[in-house]
Amino acid sequence: MSTYFRWIESMSVGESDIDKQHQRLLSQVNKIEDAISFGATSKEVAEALEFFDKYIQEHFSYEESYMKEHNYPYLEEHKKEHENFIKNNSLFKEALKRGLNPRELILDVETYLGQWWMKHICKVDKKYHDFISELE
Repeated sequence: MSTYFRWIESMSVGESDIDKQHQRLLSQVNKIEDAISFGATSKEVAEALEFFDKYIQEHFSYEESYMKEHNYPYLEEHKKEHENFIKNNSLFKEALKRGLNPRELILDVETYLGQWWMKHICKVDKKYHDFISELE
């Protein structure tokens, strides 16, 4: 697998398990970039979407519990962002079932993930990091 994007310390939210989960997501982004570069198949798209199903179950519940434990005041807003990710993942899975061209679909997934990474992980997640850091 090629490395297109690297984890840097400024991406950290200060909680090692969440950081590891985010790093796995970044690794998945690199796999998707490989699929785009070398020709995406339906199998590769399905594997990416399967990863997101597992990621959603593991990461979102863990992160939301972490925020709840620290009485993060914007938890409900954060949950809505997670719900939006879940909705989009479902739309991608439906498109795959409908037979959308794998290359076109993987480009849609890659675009969505890039926006998610920049907006959600690098900005929205930083808000709870900053809030919790002030408590400690």
